[in-house]
Amino acid sequence: MALQFILGGSGSGKTYDIQKKITGEADKYPHKNYFFVVPEQFTMQTQRELVLMQKANCVMNIDIVSFARLAYRVFDELGNFPYQVLEETGKNLILRRVAQANQEKLSVLQKNITKMGYISEIKSLISELAQYNVTPEELEKVCGELPAGGFSMKLKDVLVMYQGFLDFLQGKFVTQEEILELLIDVADSSKLLRDCTLVFDGFTGFTPIQKKLFRKLLGLAGEIYVTVTIDERESFYRCTGSHELFAMSKKMILSLTKMAGECHVEVLKPLVIPFGKNSRFKQGSALFFLQQNLFRGGGGSFCLLEEEIRITSCKNPREELKYIAGEIRRLISAEHYRYNEIAIVCGDLPTYSAYARELFGDYDIPLFIDQKTKIVFHPFIEFFQSVLETVSTDFSCDSIFRYLRSGLSRIPREEVDFLENYVLAAGIRGYKKWQEIFSYVPVGFTGEDVVLINEIREKVAGQFGGIYPVLRERGKTVREFSQAVYTFIAERDIQKQLKEKEEFYEQAGDLKNAKEYAQIYRIVMDLMDKMVELLGDETISLEEYGKIMDAGFEAAKVGIIPPGYDRVVFGDIERTRLDNIKILFFAGVNDGVIPKSQGGDGILSQWERELLEEHDMELAPTAREQTFIQKFYLYLNLTKPSEKLYLSYARVNGEGKAMRSSYLIHTITKMFENLSVDVVEEPPLEERIVTEKNSFSLVAEGLFWGERWALEKREKEQALWGALCRYFERDEGLKREIEKLFLAANLKGEESNIGAAVTKALYGTTLNNSVTRLEKFAACAFAHFLSYGLNLKERELSGFAAVDMGNVFHQVLELYAKSMEKEGFSWFEISQEDSEHLLGLAMEEALLKNKNLALYDNARNAYGKKRMERILKRTVWALTEQIRRGSFVPESFEVSFDFPEELSAVRFQLSQEEKMHLKGRIDRIDTLNAGDKLYVKVIDYKSGNTTFQFLNIYHGLQLQLVVYMNAALEMMEKRHPEKEVVPAGVFYYHVKDPVVETEGELSEEELQKKIFGELKLNGVLSDDETVMGELDRELAPGKNSDVIPAGINKDGSVKKTSKTISREDFSALSSYVNETIFHLGQRMMQGLVTANPYSLGDKKGCDYCEFKNICHFDNKIPGFAYRQLEELSKDEILEKMREGGQNRGVDG
Repeated sequence: MALQFILGGSGSGKTYDIQKKITGEADKYPHKNYFFVVPEQFTMQTQRELVLMQKANCVMNIDIVSFARLAYRVFDELGNFPYQVLEETGKNLILRRVAQANQEKLSVLQKNITKMGYISEIKSLISELAQYNVTPEELEKVCGELPAGGFSMKLKDVLVMYQGFLDFLQGKFVTQEEILELLIDVADSSKLLRDCTLVFDGFTGFTPIQKKLFRKLLGLAGEIYVTVTIDERESFYRCTGSHELFAMSKKMILSLTKMAGECHVEVLKPLVIPFGKNSRFKQGSALFFLQQNLFRGGGGSFCLLEEEIRITSCKNPREELKYIAGEIRRLISAEHYRYNEIAIVCGDLPTYSAYARELFGDYDIPLFIDQKTKIVFHPFIEFFQSVLETVSTDFSCDSIFRYLRSGLSRIPREEVDFLENYVLAAGIRGYKKWQEIFSYVPVGFTGEDVVLINEIREKVAGQFGGIYPVLRERGKTVREFSQAVYTFIAERDIQKQLKEKEEFYEQAGDLKNAKEYAQIYRIVMDLMDKMVELLGDETISLEEYGKIMDAGFEAAKVGIIPPGYDRVVFGDIERTRLDNIKILFFAGVNDGVIPKSQGGDGILSQWERELLEEHDMELAPTAREQTFIQKFYLYLNLTKPSEKLYLSYARVNGEGKAMRSSYLIHTITKMFENLSVDVVEEPPLEERIVTEKNSFSLVAEGLFWGERWALEKREKEQALWGALCRYFERDEGLKREIEKLFLAANLKGEESNIGAAVTKALYGTTLNNSVTRLEKFAACAFAHFLSYGLNLKERELSGFAAVDMGNVFHQVLELYAKSMEKEGFSWFEISQEDSEHLLGLAMEEALLKNKNLALYDNARNAYGKKRMERILKRTVWALTEQIRRGSFVPESFEVSFDFPEELSAVRFQLSQEEKMHLKGRIDRIDTLNAGDKLYVKVIDYKSGNTTFQFLNIYHGLQLQLVVYMNAALEMMEKRHPEKEVVPAGVFYYHVKDPVVETEGELSEEELQKKIFGELKLNGVLSDDETVMGELDRELAPGKNSDVIPAGINKDGSVKKTSKTISREDFSALSSYVNETIFHLGQRMMQGLVTANPYSLGDKKGCDYCEFKNICHFDNKIPGFAYRQLEELSKDEILEKMREGGQNRGVDG
């Protein structure tokens, strides 16, 4: 029995020498057992190397194993392994169940237990405890020693989870970590291990449990060889601290040497492998110097004669990978390397691999990314989760359409879209409704539509006919749930669908997705089998079943075997095994990536780990130790290539934030005299034309830079770009793509006109407009065209929205006024009791007339109904008080002018053939008889926050009130021909229940007064003092009115803050609005559809536009720009209105 270390620096040939020695011995002693123990990911490569080393290309008595495979080899020999091994997904399933069973005991972990990834964090910690041989008893002991507090409580939670996990496994399952314990127990009985030769190769250290097994093997094996990466010039048996580059190697030598002494096993003199013919590097090369001196200092500097090492700085990760792809293409074509002789590593594989798949495809470089992919967002997982969610939420809209949009329901996408629009509009909820025929016809649908929708409904409901009652039934076991779900999957023929997807991606050359689809069905079936095996007869709820399956999905990953031999490997600096490579590209050598910044600590923080260390509990390396370990991994990676090393870093990240280079860049540049950082900018165009795919983007680039090339007379670029365009035009398919690029490049904003014929077809010769439509056109002609020309609408959503509430408010106030008149009541005399009674009846009638059934659907909408009642009660009170404060009498309510032939104020002759008739409804007209004059007040009820602004009227954005006044004046003139009809004012009344701020407590009377003031009318009124006094009889000198937007100074003059204008200004305002309407109507009939949104102060026409997500308006494209509307004061606007149409604020 003997132990011997094989020592040497990275690339010295340690592995080659020991493999040569063992294969020679194995030939000489065919009946002796030899084991090569290597890390799991290295087994295949090691086997290949040993097979090629043998003359007959086969190995008969050499086993290449990992620690776990060695255990299974022995268990197979002895035939006494009655346990099942629990894989990572199984651990997640059990831990989720343990967490649910012990949720009352968990004080700290419980609040995060449902977060994605948290169960996996707990699993990692429990695995770590097992690997480092920490028992629940030891954990409990430390818990008792810690002072009371957050950490103590957290550790007790971990203990609950750890003990619960082990209790569940007891006698049924073992984890990967426990396998080595079991091997230790039976190792003495193994003939395979007795007097065998063991080689441990590729390890940088051992966990406590691995060391425990090593101790056992020392007493059984004949010889044990351990390869250790360490500089031959180092002192092998002296370690001054973790900061040393080879600290891990020295610790391993020291601990194993000590262990051998305790086991009375001879430790032979180490076999030190100097750099010679079997080493990776040529003597005297730059890479050899790097291997000898990296992170050690004192070696002087090296004069770089050839470009063995290059360091480049690129703009961002994408440009960095573009540079690498271009350089690989050059190396392949100019220097005749093979793809499998080149590798790429980086410290941030997720970020760089996302770019690499696309870019390396464009450069036609075969690439294997050594990365496992999570399956949680795979369509099959979406399908699985959505089936459970659909049943558990009783066919909620989100869940059923999540299922239908998984792509595996066999229902066409067009039908799903059509059905979803209906379901949202009709407010369909619940499985019971899906079982019944849909009969409701929402706005925008026809009876024929509903017939088609019912055909789709039958297909959807039919799919869930079998599974729904089973999953909804209480008291079901995991086995019953799993059987029901499996039956549903089989009925949908999911395996066949996934196979079709796999074949589709294979034909498209997308091997990554093809491999994912090839594995996903087996992964899910294995997970369900594991679920039944672990928890089969346990009774749980459907929600619990879903959460446990989610925990399994979270742990499952798709591993992809390299699909071809001659490929560039792209991997991580710690995980990826690189052998026999000649060129290495090290990407992303940025601070925070190399070395990795310490992100989240997991369940235990760094401080908590250090505290446990003080209690003699050894766990994984601390953050400080991890920094030194990373340095060792850097050394291993940088010494992998035998001929060329490229290092690169980005100056900014993908978000445009500045990034610094890693300390490693400075370290290496100091080692070589003439090595500097090449700042890579955009290479010349000729160097970037590599493949057809990557050159296509250069055509677009030429369109962008073409004018500059012409100005700078860069004839070479122009010629190359022209040649590229001609090349692509030879292929019809590519030619069409080129034409699209040219179209996009030449896109610019121009005034768009659909022409007279199309305009006539869309609008006819007579426009029947609401004023809102004119305001929409004034805001943006294109938005008007989409809304009124193409009749585009946002899809209907069931629910009681603000617009529905506004309609009900108007209906109730109209019905209230009519019923008050019918019952013979007056606004000036009606009692509060009678008012509330009539309001209740009006509310009830309005709601019965309202076809939106959503109002009664749920608690939220029921609350909306109560809120409406409260607001309307407040509104009727305020309106009554406002009327009683003045002399004006309500004369008409909800006055429609839908028959424009009766009123000239809303009829416009746009041309000899074209007319425009305005239609609308005035909420209330109040009048005051004053001798031979009749004063008219117009009120419009608003449930929003609209305020009267002269500036908006001037620019055509707020015409409604003035149009209503014009119509009301003409109506009153016809109704009272003997009177001179005079405008008194136009106002908005905001239907709301205001919240008022107070300083200290107020009496009920004071509070009512304050609320009344908040409900003041908003608008403009005549500056006639008589009118003001009749609008609010309590208006006195030195006060502001609570009813109208006006106030009187102490001297009796009107306050400057009052919103008043003269009768002449009312006339100018009326004339100006009529001119504006005429002008807008003409422009509308001319077919103007330009995207020309306005900009006024901090408001823009696009702010609340329902079409902004589909509109092509882009302020950055030439020709597109907001119409900057002029900001003017009230006096300036009135002056321009008096001057007439030549100063119109609406574009001509």
